[in-house]
Amino acid sequence: MFGLAAVRGARSVAATVRHRQPTPKSAKLDRTTDIHRRLISTSLALAENLSKRQLKTGSYPPEVRSVRRVSARPSRSSAPVGKQRTYCSRTMSESKRVLLPTDVKPTLYKLHLTPNFGDFTFGGNVRIHLHVNKATHSVSFHGLDLDIKNIKLEISGQVFDAKSVSYNKVDEVHTANFDQEIAVGSSPVVHIAFSGVLNDKMVGFYRSKYTHNGKEHHIATTQFEPVDARRAFPCFDEPAVKSKFEVTLSFPENYQGLSNMPAVEETVANGVKTVRFDVTPIMSTYLLAFVVGEFEYLEGKTRDGVTMRVWTPLGKVDKGKFALDVGVKVLQYFSDYFDIAYPLPKQDMIAIPDFAAGAMENWGLITYRESALLCDESSSVSILQRVAYVVAHELAHQWFGNLVTMEWWKELWLNEGFATFIGNQAVDVLFPEWQIWTNFVSTYLFNALRLDALLSSHPIEVEVHRSREIDEIFDAISYSKGASVIRMLATYLGEAKFQKGLQIYLKRHQYSNATTQDLWQALGESSGVNVQSMMHHWTASIGYPVVSVERKHGKHLHVHQERFLSSGRPTAEQDSTVWHLQLPVVGEKHTEPTFFEVKEKDQTVDLPDSLHGGWLKANAGQSSVLRVKYSQELLDGLNKAIQDLKLSATDRLGVVADAFALSKAGQIPLSQALSISRAFVNETDYSVWSDLSGNLAMIAALWEAEASFPKLQTFVRNLYSKIGQSLGWDHKAGQSDLDKLLRAVVISRLADSGDQATVDEALKRYAAFQQDPKSLAADLRPVVFKLVMRNGGEKEFNEMVALYKSAQMPEEKLAALRGVGYSNKPELIQRGLDYILGGEVRKQDLFYLVAACSSTPKGRDLTWAWIKQNWSARLVPEFSGGMGLLSSVIKYGLDGYANNEIANEVEAFFKENGTEDTKRTVAQVVENIRANAAWLARNREDVTQFLSQQ
Repeated sequence: MFGLAAVRGARSVAATVRHRQPTPKSAKLDRTTDIHRRLISTSLALAENLSKRQLKTGSYPPEVRSVRRVSARPSRSSAPVGKQRTYCSRTMSESKRVLLPTDVKPTLYKLHLTPNFGDFTFGGNVRIHLHVNKATHSVSFHGLDLDIKNIKLEISGQVFDAKSVSYNKVDEVHTANFDQEIAVGSSPVVHIAFSGVLNDKMVGFYRSKYTHNGKEHHIATTQFEPVDARRAFPCFDEPAVKSKFEVTLSFPENYQGLSNMPAVEETVANGVKTVRFDVTPIMSTYLLAFVVGEFEYLEGKTRDGVTMRVWTPLGKVDKGKFALDVGVKVLQYFSDYFDIAYPLPKQDMIAIPDFAAGAMENWGLITYRESALLCDESSSVSILQRVAYVVAHELAHQWFGNLVTMEWWKELWLNEGFATFIGNQAVDVLFPEWQIWTNFVSTYLFNALRLDALLSSHPIEVEVHRSREIDEIFDAISYSKGASVIRMLATYLGEAKFQKGLQIYLKRHQYSNATTQDLWQALGESSGVNVQSMMHHWTASIGYPVVSVERKHGKHLHVHQERFLSSGRPTAEQDSTVWHLQLPVVGEKHTEPTFFEVKEKDQTVDLPDSLHGGWLKANAGQSSVLRVKYSQELLDGLNKAIQDLKLSATDRLGVVADAFALSKAGQIPLSQALSISRAFVNETDYSVWSDLSGNLAMIAALWEAEASFPKLQTFVRNLYSKIGQSLGWDHKAGQSDLDKLLRAVVISRLADSGDQATVDEALKRYAAFQQDPKSLAADLRPVVFKLVMRNGGEKEFNEMVALYKSAQMPEEKLAALRGVGYSNKPELIQRGLDYILGGEVRKQDLFYLVAACSSTPKGRDLTWAWIKQNWSARLVPEFSGGMGLLSSVIKYGLDGYANNEIANEVEAFFKENGTEDTKRTVAQVVENIRANAAWLARNREDVTQFLSQQ
């Protein structure tokens, strides 16, 4: 399916491979030559000459001025910039936000940076053109880990030195004070010379590296969201303080430089290339980006003529074809869907070897970790899906986030929730055979419901007072719950009205900032619905409801709603919210959803004749963000409909997932959820089996030390035997892409449930793989590697390490890395944990190995001991400040426990040793451990009795 034929109805792309131009030997970078000394001297000269030449001429010194103008398309940055939102009246909570003074605001940054690849530092200067709102004698701006050389103020050609500069370390704010008044209407320019370090924390302006043909290559790249532009240059680092940017980069002449806009001028002098890029549209600081290194690229164009390129490290350019093909089509799709042309002349997407997040939506220059952008015809379906989705998600941000930006981090969900929802929509248009919306329920909706069932969760809109607090809400609430709430609303309003509302919102607020209320207003205008009233609690309140439904007298439906908590029934105080529901219902005789408005805790609605008899399914299509608890009469009807495949896959998935969640919360016995599972004996859908397998795996982990565990394994083997025999190990004619994914799920569950024939076949296929790697399908490698390590020893451990080191494709590399941690032997689990800190595992990937090492009870204990031993000395110093890496160690290492003593121990340890950016994660993990312990204790006898009757 890889290639154009797989993208139905989409226009083909002529991709052209562009290689870096050969560099004469005399000009090649040699770290022992004087090129780096020239870079340093150039950077220092720029800083020292700031007040002498640059302030007078308004341009860079002669040695770095342009000697050649690069041909470029006319910039689209002159598009209407709209009205930038100013700080106005705020609520009491909003008034606590720590923001920069609003006396002045930037209108244009002229930024020049010179990265040095010898000592991994950079020098820079920035000229910030200001608009004055109120006369002042000071200018405050953000900066972190920067050495400020000097600060000067230029007004009407006169230059004034700052008389004093103070720094607030907590808020990361410099304040420069001047004798000269900065008057309204004076058009001042602040000049700042500075230097910094290309750090290895994957934030700010940082360094990355890769190896090609045995030679190490370095990259200087950026990651500014949420608040790390201030690590690269002095700036007003708040999303509502938008400005234009003109970036200039100086670097070794055989390197390449990229930024948000195309290059318009460049020069080469003394082995140093200097490139100036076109001025950006007005945008937030976190969307600025620049990358310097040695790359290759593929190129395509949209129907509207926008140039798109996929850039890769040397030797990997052929792995970017699929991403380019998807990207060109998705960019055009969004331009058409939003009825707003993509406003920049180009869109670059680049793979960065060291990258903490999955990708970053920098306007015109999207950065990705390699595993989210690179694949080829041998890649697994799951990787193709991941690449397609991540590309679509980031391109959606070019409108939701970049063109229209949230006013403050409180509205982060406007960026991430919408990009998640609309990114999935674009993938569904391109690849309908992937059944994206069924997968959406399993992957996004249920992920959100699990996290939001905790008391330690947070509302979609959570107030952020200090910018550093934002790091912990880049989570399943902002992304997955946000997307699920949007899907719920879109389903109710209908596609046409929803699309029109989005167009109104984007056009009204383009090149500006917006709030949740702005979105509700636009959707209300397009639909005639009071969206603000209906949606208020869904974004402003924590949690979601469980809806209990019972058919009364055959023609009425009684609905009761209360807050759902995985730890048990809520108290009156915890259950104060009454959600405004539009509850969709389908039935045996009427499969199109009928919506019932529910605005009370207890409400009875009249059913139409078509829903009077037969089975009835509430929350049709799992479109609403809630759980459903059925009366026994309704549940009996649904069990039969599931077994006969009369319900849609999404609804089959919803019934059993809700049952397991309800059992964890103590609202039904676990035996009831297991009984419902038996109805899936005829199931064929990948997403259904995948989610059911996740729940059964969780139960197996809880029950592993119980006497009834062997009977639980037998129960699971019996349930999976039919689908296992049907799929087999090899892909057959007529089977779909999703069957490839399902095969791996079924093999894993059968093997983990003690099916020796499955284990033996996995070992056999691994032996064949060692002789011929192509003999083992990419979709099966992760599960085969896991089973080999579960049943192997030191030999297999060493083989996985060797494969991790040698693998070229990110997918195989990560499969091998996880394999390193899957041993059952304590000494090998410990070696796997120690390998994390041995220098060979990229920081961004540590959580893969942590999760594998902690996937068994003995492994979990070793992982917890390893965390305690290394927390203060290694983990905090090396992994803090990197997009939630520390939180991932805690979550993936400890979340599987079901022991109250461990919960107390975890709580006490992190109370003493925890960091600010891990507090919420610790609270969530501790709460989940206690919920797991209660789940096991409540159901131990119930499950034993159920299994004895099977």
